[in-house]
Amino acid sequence: MASKIEVPPAIHLRPEDNVAIATRTLETGVSIDVGGDKVAPSKRIGLGHKMALKHIKKGETVIKYGQIIGFATTDINPGDHVHVHNIGAENFARDYAFCADLPPHPAKPSELRHFMGYDRGDGRYGTRNYIAIISTVNCASSTSKYISERFRASDLLKQYPNVDGVVAITHKAGCAMQYNGPDHNQLDLTLAGFAKHANVAAYILIGLGCETGQAIHLIENQNLIQLNGTKNKPLVLSIQECGGIKKTVDAGIKAIAELLPSVNQHKRVKISADKIILGTNCGGSDGNSGITANPALGIASDLLIAQGGTSIIGETTEIYGAEHLLTRRAISKEVGQKLVDRIKWWEWYTGIFGAEINNNPSPGNKD
Repeated sequence: MASKIEVPPAIHLRPEDNVAIATRTLETGVSIDVGGDKVAPSKRIGLGHKMALKHIKKGETVIKYGQIIGFATTDINPGDHVHVHNIGAENFARDYAFCADLPPHPAKPSELRHFMGYDRGDGRYGTRNYIAIISTVNCASSTSKYISERFRASDLLKQYPNVDGVVAITHKAGCAMQYNGPDHNQLDLTLAGFAKHANVAAYILIGLGCETGQAIHLIENQNLIQLNGTKNKPLVLSIQECGGIKKTVDAGIKAIAELLPSVNQHKRVKISADKIILGTNCGGSDGNSGITANPALGIASDLLIAQGGTSIIGETTEIYGAEHLLTRRAISKEVGQKLVDRIKWWEWYTGIFGAEINNNPSPGNKD
């Protein structure tokens, strides 16, 4: 039987931090021990929220994770709740210090790990075996869903045990944009990412027919080919050319039924862990994710990298304000500068619309 782990009422993450994180609701005036010091909350403090451990004068920095997370907008006393009412975000000088804190590469383990996945034969390795229905325009999204739902509701897939499913890839774009313009090409790039994904064994494209985001533009712009062992162009269905939604659904079902036997031939094989590419994304960004999911995922990434694998974070704007911490860990000045340049681009881009990417928490981030 596993022993119960006693969790302290508040966690002091780093010695230099002047706040602690409540692991439960802290009641007013009830003294608690935080790293050997007694602190009594001056008001009720909720789970995941911050409590001051020492005096923080107006204008001084609030430190959490050993880093500046904001500036006191009023004097803060020990035991005070530190939140949006007394902390604000300000610009401050950032020292990029490229490569100054380059961490050592995780030690290579004595035993290399493996997983059972799909070897696509072209350098891609998947963990699933799907057929995708990719909509080129929002107008074809419902039609794409109708086709995938027909397979989900039928018993046909039971005849193909190696096929994990038929999925619809839909979106709200594809028209009312400049032909071959930035938005059009970005959409092509995004849809091609789904078409070429290692978890997709085959796919079809579905459009309305009159949209800006023409399937032929997508195919030629991104050099798309069918993935089920052929070099043929992918099948394209146009709702207008098929004669309406019902006929397009019927044609899509027929096309996918013809793909199923070849997709079913893909079987799981033993693949070394160095072929894994882990894509990470911003989570809830609440008071708990920074001390739970984020470090856990960081450790998992270290373990994967030690095996020779890859871990990626794709949301550049989500690290805004902390980019100087990452440039210190960059493998080279050139890599660090690429991140800085991308941040500067985002500042320019959002500025066009009179917006900013700094200090935009959602209610869920704050609550």
